[in-house]
Amino acid sequence: MGKIIAITTPKGGVGKTTTAVNLALALAQNKKRTLLIDLDPAGQCAASFGYDNENIKADILDVLRFRNSFKTVILKTDDENLDFVPMKNLEYLEEVQLTKLVSQDLIIKDTLGPELFSYNYIIIDCPPSLAGVTTNVLIAADSIIIPIKASRYSLNEVDRMIKHIEVIKTKFNEKLKIEGMLLTMYEMNTKVSFKTKKILVEKFPGLLFNTVIPKNVEVQESTFYNKPILTYNPNAKSSIAYKNLVDEILSRNSTPEIF
Repeated sequence: MGKIIAITTPKGGVGKTTTAVNLALALAQNKKRTLLIDLDPAGQCAASFGYDNENIKADILDVLRFRNSFKTVILKTDDENLDFVPMKNLEYLEEVQLTKLVSQDLIIKDTLGPELFSYNYIIIDCPPSLAGVTTNVLIAADSIIIPIKASRYSLNEVDRMIKHIEVIKTKFNEKLKIEGMLLTMYEMNTKVSFKTKKILVEKFPGLLFNTVIPKNVEVQESTFYNKPILTYNPNAKSSIAYKNLVDEILSRNSTPEIF
């Protein structure tokens, strides 16, 4: 059965969606059948594959409110091993409805259950919050990747994230584990980057990925062309880093089987 990895942190602006998109694509490029699901009401994953609200007929919200089956909202990408389930950029009332729907603790777990037999990996981009959607995803997930930008504010949110994970493990999902903490937008040879990495290594031994995602202007450029950085420039420093991240993940785990 496939493995569900949540990309989540309560801090915005740390490269969460960029990580979800490029991790999913890098897994697909390693011949792993991968499904990327956008569960962030901002709906930013779609742009990376050339989709917007106008050309998305139905999304994951339509599945959760039983208007569409899961199969009908799966979109194809340019990589034959990567499928994508979008979230439209939600209006206020739609976001309120989403919040009400995920008050049912098992709704996402039950929705994804049948899909575990079709994919090696399911990558979920969560909103930058703890309650609601994120909690529901963590109930369903096997593991979590926590993106962290080098800053005191980002470090403070890691502590909140860890406490929340422990609550989820105790009450709902004892198998949930931290796949790793990922330093993003990393600037070599700066004091704040060195300090952030040092604190994480000391405070959370064994949880920090060896791979760091460097700050790279081409990541921002790629968004204007509606492409992941791995597609826009496969040789960019960030692209190479995401490939290394997948190598690190795969070296730790055997690939989940699909049927």
